[in-house]
Amino acid sequence: MPADSAFPLMIREVLEAHPDPEPALRQIVDDRAARARLRFAALYALLLRLRREERHAEYSAVVRQYEGEFGAEPYFDTFRAIVARTRGDLASLRSAVEYSRQAVVSMPGVAAVVHQLAAFWVEFLERLEQPGSARDLDEVERYVDRAITLSQGRIAHYFETKGRLLALRGEFEAARSAVAQAIELEPRTSRDYLRRLTQYQTTRIRIDLMQERARWAQAHGRFRTELAEFKAQQLQLLGLLAAVVAFIATAGNIASQSKGIDGVRLMLVASGAVGVVFGTFSLVNNSGIRRVFAAVVIGCALIGAGILVPAAWMS
Repeated sequence: MPADSAFPLMIREVLEAHPDPEPALRQIVDDRAARARLRFAALYALLLRLRREERHAEYSAVVRQYEGEFGAEPYFDTFRAIVARTRGDLASLRSAVEYSRQAVVSMPGVAAVVHQLAAFWVEFLERLEQPGSARDLDEVERYVDRAITLSQGRIAHYFETKGRLLALRGEFEAARSAVAQAIELEPRTSRDYLRRLTQYQTTRIRIDLMQERARWAQAHGRFRTELAEFKAQQLQLLGLLAAVVAFIATAGNIASQSKGIDGVRLMLVASGAVGVVFGTFSLVNNSGIRRVFAAVVIGCALIGAGILVPAAWMS
């Protein structure tokens, strides 16, 4: 029965058992004398085959053709979601997420339906220019984990979706482990094996690129911070230089109007003050402590010479 949680897996087994089931599936779907349940199962299998072969235009045409007859089936929201996703734009992908959400409301215990919502949501978040919110990532992770639990961890590509989600979180090593688990679980005898393997390898490359982009963004952020700090330091230095120039000019002007010994004293004090100020400023800018100490000591010595030594001479 379509309401059975094992329905999608059973359909896949039917497709695996027949090399070319498409003609028979189309014949069953078109047979109005057949039971509706049988016709819908054939429709599901036909759409699954078209999706596997990425025949998107045919997929959309079949969905439109039978929507009037089977549109009330809970699974039909998953078909609508796939049609919306194939349009390619971000708004359509968002519609695919909403259709998938409606399907999950109708069939919360079907792993394939729950996983489709998680997969489309992850794809939507990957397409955003800004990282998705932590709330969205947490909600998607709950759906991924539920799909894995419902399938008892036997469906390989569910782990690939988990890896993509972890990459969005920035947990790149865990993401690679999840993809490696998907590769390990993928049945070698499946007709989709090579296609799935290519998909997993592509996801691995995407994870590597996302990690490099994160590293670049982090380095870029550090550079911007350092640049802002450097600009602030330069502005501070310019302000300090302006103050020092004004101080020296004022001190020189006063010294020129003073007696000889007083002018020398004033210039010594001014020179020492400039040395102390620049030494302290260098300490703020993380210069070597020895050079800062030497500058401060010399500045203090000049100040002391300007205050004490001439006084001794005068006495």
